[in-house]
Amino acid sequence: MMPNTILLVDDDDTTNLLNKFFAESIDSSIDVVTATNGKEALSFLEDNDIEAIGPCLIILDVLMPIMDGWEFLEEFKNRFDAKYKEQVTISILTGLDSERISKKAKNHPLVHNTIQKPLSDGMFKELITGRYAASLSQ
Repeated sequence: MMPNTILLVDDDDTTNLLNKFFAESIDSSIDVVTATNGKEALSFLEDNDIEAIGPCLIILDVLMPIMDGWEFLEEFKNRFDAKYKEQVTISILTGLDSERISKKAKNHPLVHNTIQKPLSDGMFKELITGRYAASLSQ
């Protein structure tokens, strides 16, 4: 399912800028929103009806100040109902080559996959179109 909205959650402005560029160059009709921590991301999701923003892809860093990716996932799980969660795909994006992070993400019921930074434009296109599945099968 192609997303109508992509929520980039990363405290690294350069990563957000680059990923926003990739997304907009792939499909200019996708609304790309950035947040620098999990708290900002939750605020965006709470302030916007999933029916209005349509299917949403969240690309989530795990290491951030204020509220990290793991805390975001816990809050997301507790705050939103199943219908909302069905419209959201969450991908973990991390700069750490950590087996612990990959294993934790793989075992989390809300996480679709985990991806190493930096994303390339080709990987981003596969992610948007739902064809990126290599990370969790490793």
